[in-house]
Amino acid sequence: MSTDSIDVVVLASGLNQISLYEGYVPGYKALIPYHGRASIQYVLDALVAVPRMGHICIEGPQVQLQPELAERLSADSRITLVEGGESFLDSLVIGLRHFQDAPAVLFIAADIPLVTPEAIQSFLTAWESTPTTYPQNLFLSAVPQSAYTGAYEHFTKPFNHYRDITLCHGNFFIAEPALLDQPGLKERIDRFYAGRKNALTTTLALGWKIALAYLIEVEGLHLMTLEQFAHFVSKELGFGVIPLLVDYPEITIDVDEHDDYDFVKERIEERWRLTS
Repeated sequence: MSTDSIDVVVLASGLNQISLYEGYVPGYKALIPYHGRASIQYVLDALVAVPRMGHICIEGPQVQLQPELAERLSADSRITLVEGGESFLDSLVIGLRHFQDAPAVLFIAADIPLVTPEAIQSFLTAWESTPTTYPQNLFLSAVPQSAYTGAYEHFTKPFNHYRDITLCHGNFFIAEPALLDQPGLKERIDRFYAGRKNALTTTLALGWKIALAYLIEVEGLHLMTLEQFAHFVSKELGFGVIPLLVDYPEITIDVDEHDDYDFVKERIEERWRLTS
């Protein structure tokens, strides 16, 4: 992989419909406040602190995000705000087309305010050192269960259990614009994302062979290793689907429920106390 700078798309169109705390009005996840700052500000802090970061395209509701981001947009010419799509697929296509001349694009969710520059750099380092035999590739972040220590030990998202490792999916990935040329891929991605919280729905979106392999040989009998399953999925889809492991559990903590919000709020307040 290239060691040049990498462009990034911040996905900021996600809506939250659940009350996270008393007086909270459900709205865009990117704007959930922590210690007086919106979630997306913490994500942008982490991104701009990575030396190799290139241009940053924020996809989301421009009317709502503009006031929050006005200062950053005027101060940093690398950052652009564009209207997000109505679905994950729309946003993916918008992002890949925005950087259509780039060899690869980093996508990151706006509702993971615990993310750090070190976590992002670790993922990029893993990406650079991972060979692939496919002309088009999708690199997915994942965190092994062994990384969940301290405050994270008892607060996790659902794990996936392979023969050789147990892990949780992260909330950023690297996609290559050439993936848009894959026939039928857009529809599969949309179904995959829509059902991402449910293993059966997620794997069925990728095809019945992949669904059976996951449900029986991964979650059921734990027969497949992570590498074997990734190879199987890549062969079925016709492009590389490559998991990259990083030891930063904070990248798995997006805010969907009030427990997520409470946990993230506590961690951010701890950071403020340590640095003040």
